[in-house]
Amino acid sequence: MGGRYRWLARLIAIVALIFFTACTREIIKEVQVVATPTSVPTTATAEPVTQTEGEKVYQLGIFADLTTTNFWSYLGSSSDGTIWNAYVLGGAQPALYGYSDQRFDWVPSLAAGFPSPLLEETIGGQTFWTTEVDLKEGFLWSDGSEVTAADFVFTTQTVLDLELTASWASSVNPEFFDHAEAPGPSRLKLFFKQKPGLAVWQFGTAFMPIMSQNYWGPVVEKVKQQGDIIDQQKALFAHLPSGQPAAGGYTFKKWERGAFAEIVRNPEYYFTGATITEYENGAYAESRADGYRFSAYGEPSGGKSLEYIIGPYADSTIYSIYGTQEAAILALRKGDIDLILNPIGLQRGLQDQVKGQSGIAVIENPSNGFRYLGFNVRRAPMSDKSFRHAVATLIDKEFLASTVLQGVAIPMYTTVPEGNGFWYNPEVPLIGKGLSRTERVTQAVELLRGAGYTWETEPEVSEDGAFMKERGKGLKMPDGQPVPELEILAPSAGYDPLRSTFAIWIERWLNDIGIPVRANLTGFNIIVERITDPEGFDMWILGWSLSLYPDYLEAFFHSRNALGEGLNRGGYSNPEFDKLADELLAETDLEAARRHVFKMQEFLADDLPYVVLFTTPVLEAYRDDRLEFPYTEVLSGIQDQNALTTTVLIK
Repeated sequence: MGGRYRWLARLIAIVALIFFTACTREIIKEVQVVATPTSVPTTATAEPVTQTEGEKVYQLGIFADLTTTNFWSYLGSSSDGTIWNAYVLGGAQPALYGYSDQRFDWVPSLAAGFPSPLLEETIGGQTFWTTEVDLKEGFLWSDGSEVTAADFVFTTQTVLDLELTASWASSVNPEFFDHAEAPGPSRLKLFFKQKPGLAVWQFGTAFMPIMSQNYWGPVVEKVKQQGDIIDQQKALFAHLPSGQPAAGGYTFKKWERGAFAEIVRNPEYYFTGATITEYENGAYAESRADGYRFSAYGEPSGGKSLEYIIGPYADSTIYSIYGTQEAAILALRKGDIDLILNPIGLQRGLQDQVKGQSGIAVIENPSNGFRYLGFNVRRAPMSDKSFRHAVATLIDKEFLASTVLQGVAIPMYTTVPEGNGFWYNPEVPLIGKGLSRTERVTQAVELLRGAGYTWETEPEVSEDGAFMKERGKGLKMPDGQPVPELEILAPSAGYDPLRSTFAIWIERWLNDIGIPVRANLTGFNIIVERITDPEGFDMWILGWSLSLYPDYLEAFFHSRNALGEGLNRGGYSNPEFDKLADELLAETDLEAARRHVFKMQEFLADDLPYVVLFTTPVLEAYRDDRLEFPYTEVLSGIQDQNALTTTVLIK
């Protein structure tokens, strides 16, 4: 079985082990824009942060500022769910289950073992599906108090009471989840209204970040005294946490807006000193010096594919903010930083500045993400499928990827990257692929004309496709109204030259046939903020860093997620797709879930709420004279593992 399928084999083994029929949750991270507090000018250059003599400091470079230090807001506010917040805040909160390193085995984290089988119970005349989980004892918050089942109960109830959306709603889906109980400090019982599928339980609630009741309980009670639910959500997200406990390898220390953020070693981290071993036969094992042992997926014996001891080995980790990759590369070469974190990876054009340089290594990994053009389908003409098809037909991804961008980008046509092999559907509609420029213009015009659009001057391209003999003018929609001036929001060239290049060419191609559009190249944070307003945008180009289990298809495109802080930014609504998405959430069988995901990809590739544009291999550069990672080969690279802050050795 190929390496990319191994994590699936581990899941199938779990299914057999715990009788399913079929780190925290891999939060879906927006890889594009955000802003509010402080945007970093593109000319900004972070100053190296000084360190106390004798301290080991892990120095990282990032490209946009944080927008919050409030974990509730990071997962609940659409403008705060960014990769930059994830880098700094991710991993601080415990979860019942998570993925193992590199191989993505589904393994207990706070949980002491795998959950009990789902059982149907009738209690007080109401039927529930229940499961129970034992928790590890001695698993502490950074303030020295124990993480208990009551913390889990508090977190889920807060999500329900305050009707939190975005990633919180994906973890605690109110259509399925009813409540949780704590029969004891280390015993948890979950109650579902209907039988939860893989997306809802194993890859949803089981991965939910858990918040400290001791710290957040009084805050939430005060928040509930506010006006309506919206006011309560805003009050919770607006709280500025100070001294909140964490249970990961680090606790948050400082944020200097526009300059850097710092996290420091958590002396109470449960897994410090634990040995993690993955075996070639598929077995997984972990142990601690105090006698703790856990293993799964077979007998832990024979050859080892990976083994390491958990730290953290740094006293602190500092995230310095740089306005451009050029500035970060200079800092890397000077030794001011150890690793550049960027979800889109290192620009190939900058490789020459570090390739072959003593003390610096460059690595390449496949990406589990994509960049896309999104439509605000609440507004005409984006609401018209024929218009979306015409736009998709005009975009020559292969030309841009191979000729303009010199092979840096890889064209994509579906919402699951090829690197996530088990879920990837290679048979989706490939709109526009292989067409000449003449054929693209001809087909786009036919699509629009067939839908009732008219021109004062119809576009016409030369037979060889080399130039427009006549550019389209005076385009009118089927109702006779002129197509309004449209805007494509996209990151600037300083942030991502690939997406800015796509935006400029899409602007050109659409204007050629009379669609009046302007590419607005702006800051990442500004885009994220703009697309939270349903009436504040037309089209946008951004990207997503994705979870392995593709339930994000429901989160991005189900109509219920077009409200409030939901991740369906474009307002897409289609009852047929909603039905497919609901069925995926309820599915408990792995192969059936795969068939659903294939259907959803085919549906989206035809209905086009997004035009998926491209992906890129993730190129990363780091100081190998200072860092030693337990591994460097992993889907989406070291950056997607939050820079391996708890396992990297500082030489």
